[in-house]
Amino acid sequence: MCITLQVVVSALIVAAVLWWMWRLPRRDDAMFAWAPPLALLSAWCGVLSLIGSACLWVVPYPDNWITILFLLLDPAAIASGTLVLWIYRGGDRAAATIQLQRMQAKVGIVVALGAVALGYLFVMTHKTLFTPVGV
Repeated sequence: MCITLQVVVSALIVAAVLWWMWRLPRRDDAMFAWAPPLALLSAWCGVLSLIGSACLWVVPYPDNWITILFLLLDPAAIASGTLVLWIYRGGDRAAATIQLQRMQAKVGIVVALGAVALGYLFVMTHKTLFTPVGV
C-alpha cells in the first residue's frame, strides 16, 4: 500500500505542476530559441532510451543501465518534449516549423513512455521482490 500511495501522490504532484505551468501567462517569444534543440533532444533521447530498454535483456549488468535509463534518458526525453509543448502553447500553430517541432516533442514523449514501460517490464520480470534496482 505504501508504494501505491507514493506513486499516486507523485502523479498528482506532476499533474499539479503541469496544470500550473500551462496557466502561466505567455510572454511573446520568450524561450522560442530553446524549442528547436529541445524538440530534437526529446526525439533522440526517446529513441536512445527505447533502444537501451530493449537491450536490458542482453547486457551483462542491466542494473547499471536501468539507473541510466530511468534517471537520465527517460526524464530528459519527457521533460524536453513537455517544455517544447509548453513554449509553443497557445501561439501561432500554423507555421510548419512549429508543427514539426511539436510533432518531434510528442514523438519523443510517446517513445520515452514506451521505453519506461519496457524498462518496468524488465524490472518486474527479472528482479526479485524488494531488492534494490541499480545496485
